[in-house]
Amino acid sequence: MVLDEPLQLLRRDAHGRDDDEAVHPQLAGIRVRHFLVLAMLGSSGTLSQQDMAGYLLLDPTLMVGLVDDLEARGLCERARDPRDRRRYSVAITEEGRALHRRARSAADRVGDEVFGPLDEEERRVLVRAVGRVMEPFWAEQAVRPRRKGAG
Repeated sequence: MVLDEPLQLLRRDAHGRDDDEAVHPQLAGIRVRHFLVLAMLGSSGTLSQQDMAGYLLLDPTLMVGLVDDLEARGLCERARDPRDRRRYSVAITEEGRALHRRARSAADRVGDEVFGPLDEEERRVLVRAVGRVMEPFWAEQAVRPRRKGAG
């Protein structure tokens, strides 16, 4: 497929390994899902683990592990939700904000490298095309209720 090679480049780190680790040494151990959680928290403030799992279409037990990883690194803080003691609220820390900025910058550099040969109009066409391909999936995920036990 025409996008296979560029997508593989996006998954490589600075040492040429094909994995989800970011392309900057300071970001070692930060995977795409960690980055997405930090991005959500950075733009939304405090969210529940359950809400984040729903937004990312992840099983809630996977979200617990992601938050555990980020909390252990001091990138987010988790507390019982005062309105519902069964839920945890998660907030990004200043260290998390700083790391998210570095990760965003690294991702932008990789994107510029991969898509550098395209001019602005070609990039807009690509974004629209990918959006059209993904639209049915996104629409299905937005309306399909998550069931307990569904993974």
